[in-house]
Amino acid sequence: MQTKKSITGLLFFICIIISTVLFYSCESNDSPVTNTTPVSNVPVLQQPENNSTVSTLSPSFNWSGVNSASSYILQVSESAAFSVLVLNIEGIASTSYLPAANVLNDSTTYYWRVKGVNTTDSTDWSSVYGFAVSLESINPTNKVLVELFTNTSCIPCVEANQYLDVINSNSGITINDLNVIIIRVHTTLYAGDPFYLYNQEDNNARMSVYPGTPTSNPRGYLLGAFMSNFSSAAWTNKLNEKLSVTRSFAVNLSNTYDPVSRSGDISVKIKQVSGATLSDLVYHVVLTESEIQYNAPNGETMFENTLRDLITPPAGQPLNISAGQTNSYNHNYSIPSEINHDHAYITVFAQRTTSVSGVKEVMGVERVKIR
Repeated sequence: MQTKKSITGLLFFICIIISTVLFYSCESNDSPVTNTTPVSNVPVLQQPENNSTVSTLSPSFNWSGVNSASSYILQVSESAAFSVLVLNIEGIASTSYLPAANVLNDSTTYYWRVKGVNTTDSTDWSSVYGFAVSLESINPTNKVLVELFTNTSCIPCVEANQYLDVINSNSGITINDLNVIIIRVHTTLYAGDPFYLYNQEDNNARMSVYPGTPTSNPRGYLLGAFMSNFSSAAWTNKLNEKLSVTRSFAVNLSNTYDPVSRSGDISVKIKQVSGATLSDLVYHVVLTESEIQYNAPNGETMFENTLRDLITPPAGQPLNISAGQTNSYNHNYSIPSEINHDHAYITVFAQRTTSVSGVKEVMGVERVKIR
């Protein structure tokens, strides 16, 4: 006969078993201890740049890395929807990929994207960049850029300005005067220079590139290198030396301008022909004006190649490029009424922002007349 005490004990025993089973079940459903660190963010595409043009059938694809990604997937397609893939490369261990030269075709537009993956997770696809392949030849030249830092009250500046005026008129001072492109930046050496006051921000920006230019004029820089104190013989020798060498970057310009609205569009193509990939490049689009009449305190009355505006940001527009690649850019601009658009020019040059042996090298330069 079962007593109340035995029933109570049995119920207690059953409760213990049920509790043990429930506790065990909870523990047994825990996920195994594995590396499930999620892949965060998405890759940021770098090269080829969006809407760029490359002049090689084997461009280098480059992107930024993301946290915890052990490899990447690269897709390239002729369709922005990626309906048909030209490339679908998995397991890329680095943040770059160089395709074989027989994959892409000339005169074709492509779209590309990247995602990061690890053993348990993946990112979303990156944004989509488009680029065109065009084997059109953009040839480098031996054109050089001279930046002269001057001031309308600077007496020693007169001789340097007159020297460059003669070159500007193609009078045969150098082995190729036509290939000498000049920009004159007006400084704070003496107060009241109207050409400095016209655009202080942009003149200050160019002065900040080269130490000493606010306090010592004239100072000339040839392809980013200081030309020494002015001497017509020394400057001519330096110019001829650089005019004898072809630049490693090519710059091609195409300009459209409406004289009624005084607005235009400059199409820029920059090609790196040779050399290592540089991480500190920018390009500048510069508006200059010539044949400006002004009775200056230093006796000068005509001013040529005067900096009026940096159409790109004062510090320059970042330029990501590698050997064999051509990048395309477009910039809208307008000409203020106080500038004579019949004597206005646009100059474009690529320059390093890092000083190497005291030189922030200008890699290539080109100029076009507004109208």
